[in-house]
Amino acid sequence: MKKIIPVLLLVLMVVIFLLSAQPADDSSLTSSHFAEFFAHILFHNYDSLSPEFQKEAVSGLTFIVRKTAHFSEYALLGFLWYLFLKNTRNGMFFSLALTFLYAVSDEFHQLFVAGRSGQFRDVMIDTTGGLFGILVAFVLLCIAHCTLHKEIVHFGTWSTENSAFNKQKSSQ
Repeated sequence: MKKIIPVLLLVLMVVIFLLSAQPADDSSLTSSHFAEFFAHILFHNYDSLSPEFQKEAVSGLTFIVRKTAHFSEYALLGFLWYLFLKNTRNGMFFSLALTFLYAVSDEFHQLFVAGRSGQFRDVMIDTTGGLFGILVAFVLLCIAHCTLHKEIVHFGTWSTENSAFNKQKSSQ
């Protein structure tokens, strides 16, 4: 597990980089396809709606799809950074800082891609997604730790009068 987290981090960062390297037209086309898919789900009668309404619906959903993708990919990045740094001092802080720095570098990278622009709003969406992922990882690790600790404490009380071990022994 310790060796797979850095590999997953690297793979995700490469994927984010490659997605950011797409020219604006290609990126918009991908987002529009997802938006149209969701439009069919949200509007059961989508095909019978006017072409103007369809275009407006897809346009609005495209924005949501793009920003949700930003949030989600960075939530996963924050999640993985926290798993990688959880045992270090200030692991949560450094996970968020590294996620933020990668978001800044990603937006800077987009300044050099045809039709793309770096936006501070996207850095904030990315960082918020990263924070969400870090918090999810933290909560899941706390739950796992508490569950494991509870079982250890339970097994550690086998010699007391109220333990299941003694009750089972006395009923024989």
